[in-house]
Parts: sequence; C-alpha cells; structure tokens
Amino acid sequence: MAIIVVQSLLGGRKLDRVLKLVCRMLPAVFGVTVRVRGTWRFDRKSTFLFMGNHVNIFDPLVMFGEIPNFVRAIELEDHFSWPVWGAMVRRLGNIPISHTNPRQAVRSLALAGEALARGTSIGILPEGHRTRDGELGHFMRGPFRLALKAGVDIIPMAMLGAYERKNVHSPVVHPGRMDLVFGSPIRYAEFRHMSDTELRDLVRDAVLDLMK
Repeated sequence: MAIIVVQSLLGGRKLDRVLKLVCRMLPAVFGVTVRVRGTWRFDRKSTFLFMGNHVNIFDPLVMFGEIPNFVRAIELEDHFSWPVWGAMVRRLGNIPISHTNPRQAVRSLALAGEALARGTSIGILPEGHRTRDGELGHFMRGPFRLALKAGVDIIPMAMLGAYERKNVHSPVVHPGRMDLVFGSPIRYAEFRHMSDTELRDLVRDAVLDLMK
C-alpha cells in the first residue's frame, strides 16, 4: 500500500529505485534469496525485451527487483483485479493482456511497442502461464511479433531453483536460494529477417541453454 501512495506523489522513474528495493525485499520475507548472474552482458541504460521462463508468483517481483534497466511488464489481465497488487501494477504502468480476447491481446502488444519506443524496457514471460512441472513450456507467438515490429534487442533470462521454492501445485514457500541468469543479447540485426516462429524457437533455445 505504501508503494501506491508514493507512486501517486512521484513519477515512475523517480520511484524506480524504491520499487526495485521493495521487490528485492519481499521474497526475502519468505526466506527466498536471489542470486543474479549475467548483468554484465548488457547495457543497463538501453532498451530491451527481457524474456524468460515463468515459474511462480515471485516472478514479477524478481523481474522488477533484479533487472537493472527501467522495465515494465506485460501481465495477465486477471492480476489487475487482485487486491493491492492490481492497483500497484496498474499505477506502475504494467500492461494487461488477455488470453481469451485476441483483439485485446493485439492492442496490449501495441501498447508495449509504444512503451519500447519511449525507452521503457519490457519484461514478458512467453509461456503465458506458470510451469506445471518445472520444465520450460511452449512459447506463444505474440511476443515475437512484438519484437520484430519494435526492432529492439532481446535479453533471454532464466529463473533457476524457483520451482523448488514455490510451485503452482502448493501454497507452501520453501526457503532457499534461486538464481536469475541473464544471457547475451539477441540482436535485432540478427533476427530482423526471421519469421515470428523462427524467432520464438531461437529465444526458447537460448532460455533452455541458460536453464541447463
């Protein structure tokens, strides 16, 4: 609730350091620590699409807290109705996306493209839902159409050990460490002539490599 109050008084970029600090602290409340690797691979002042695996409810906190760039996320529209969290992410400028309304989903991706053009990095989890077995699932095509249209580099990332901390089958959080690993940028110049499915497979392979 304090974040919502502060957000109403300060601009998003002014609040970003405070937000990142809070998001890093919240998993620790549940005994979950995060080790980050690979941030040296990319420029924290540049604009990217960050794409990775979707494991548990801590994913948005880890993304916000540990991605060093100014970043907002495309998030399932249902989350925007959650108490406190919904109000917070709406004020932050996250973009709701529907899995049932294709026209609305296209509009959400267009809004993400506009944010990228303004210099805001976007985090997106292309599986669209949390893993059921700890393995990397199928990637949807929409995020890769966005990448091709927006013309920005992609940073693959992987959350390791997160399934052991918390998974979709249980409300229990198991204290311990997880890792967030960033891969090397996939440059727009390298994929500009690919189809969305070819780019999807390229990025999914990059995330899989980080998970090994």
